[in-house]
Amino acid sequence: MHSIEYTIKVDAKQFVTELLAKSKLSKTELSSRSGVSRALIDDYLKGRKQPTVGQLNRLVKAANMAAELKVHPKPRPLPQAFVEVLELGELFESAKPREPLPDLSKTWRGAA
Repeated sequence: MHSIEYTIKVDAKQFVTELLAKSKLSKTELSSRSGVSRALIDDYLKGRKQPTVGQLNRLVKAANMAAELKVHPKPRPLPQAFVEVLELGELFESAKPREPLPDLSKTWRGAA
């Protein structure tokens, strides 16, 4: 069995504010329908707490809306040696722009 690690990055204040506005529910109604306490909803609106996945789901369902979960691979960190090469490159002045290479297409066609 594989375990799944997740991180929720939600602006709780914005999320709950929009949910209340779109659903036209009061905080008390949303609390009553979702089972999420009114105090916790107030904490989300003040940015004091972050909702769990379960709490988000209950709030969305209570507002008669649907939520979508997107799953994507966790980005791999860059190897330290690569980062050091990039940092070294930043120490050098930018090379002046080079003149464009001459068009040799006619020469190559003649050689064929």
